Amino acid sequence: MKLRDVLRSALGNLTRHLARTALTTVGVIVGILTIVTMVSLGIGVQREMMDAFDSVGLETVRLYPTTEEVGAYDLFGKPPRTALLTPDLVRDLQARDDVIEIIPFLNLPRSMQMTLRLDGQEILADPRVARPAAVPEPFETPPETLAGVEEPSEEGGSVVVSDEVLEQLAGAGSDLSEFLGREIEVVLYAPRGESQTYRFQIAGITSGMYGNLTLSTADRLAMLEWWYNDPEYLARQGYDEVLVRAKSLNDAAQIVDWLSNHGYEVQSLKMMLDMANRGMIILQTMLGSVGGLALLVASIGIANTMIMAVYERTKEIGILKAVGAAPGQIRGLFVVEASLIGLLGGIIGTILGWLLGKLLNWLILEILHWQEVPVQGTFFVVSWWLVLAALAFATLVGLLAGLYPAARAARLAPLEALRYE
Repeated sequence: MKLRDVLRSALGNLTRHLARTALTTVGVIVGILTIVTMVSLGIGVQREMMDAFDSVGLETVRLYPTTEEVGAYDLFGKPPRTALLTPDLVRDLQARDDVIEIIPFLNLPRSMQMTLRLDGQEILADPRVARPAAVPEPFETPPETLAGVEEPSEEGGSVVVSDEVLEQLAGAGSDLSEFLGREIEVVLYAPRGESQTYRFQIAGITSGMYGNLTLSTADRLAMLEWWYNDPEYLARQGYDEVLVRAKSLNDAAQIVDWLSNHGYEVQSLKMMLDMANRGMIILQTMLGSVGGLALLVASIGIANTMIMAVYERTKEIGILKAVGAAPGQIRGLFVVEASLIGLLGGIIGTILGWLLGKLLNWLILEILHWQEVPVQGTFFVVSWWLVLAALAFATLVGLLAGLYPAARAARLAPLEALRYE
């Protein structure tokens, strides 16, 4: 028999008992659907993670001060810093040839009570994390600039506020552009009973995300000096974080080594990405193994179906051998039938897995939007290699499941097969 005859005969045999063939195929469909959905989730999350880190820049190094270990009786205290991020260190880094940019950060304490005052109206202020829009966090969507600039001047004296602030202070429906250039007051209230007022010019208006006020590093330093009553705050405490942009990944690795040798706590986005990728590989393997278990059960169903087919077609096998069919041809006929069951289940399972991924991706984004989490992306990605791997794996499972029934059919003696009832 030629391959065309084998395929035609295999398809005809599978359609004899459509219900049994369909039920056997369902097992393969469930396994492949699970594998495609789970692995596509891993691919999508990994791709979103890569894009997020690339948007920040893998040549970025984050430097933190080294602190003493927190004792059991001082869990809520601020641990002393043993290696400070001083202005001298910043100048040393700026003098390096392999450094493009240095951005120091100062964070305000959560206990700092701050209000915004405009035209006699006063509301609580929530300063954003001291991170410029040009240096976003991975997976974080920066606030949208509605008017003016997106960041206050580093020289100080200006602020960027959210549209929610202006709506609370001036009422909804106000023209935001009219507030640009106006003076707004920031009032600090210390636990010691004192207060300090700072006057700023509104330089920009953004959407209200993760806080309602953006201050420059210079103004943050002035507030920290007053809050702690320490004019030498920066010399005593240093910066809370320093971001270093290197010229290349190799330069970033050298900077990490240099800073680590000097006792500083260093984080490289490249190091973080490598660790995340290793974790994603483990996650994909674990997720894919769930579908592998389902396919193992499906292979038992395929083997059972093919063994039943051998019993039902024993006389037919005897006739084929009587007219000259070789054992290898008989074996090939049953292997092809089992492989077709696997391939059919793989095709349907891949399509259903792709559709399920689309549905789950839409559902996740809707839930995040309902929770007001500003995250967008495609978390389920069915790549071309995943499709080919799923189809090949499903076909291989069917082929392996059909080997024993095919060998059993090939070993049947023609005369005994013809006398079988």
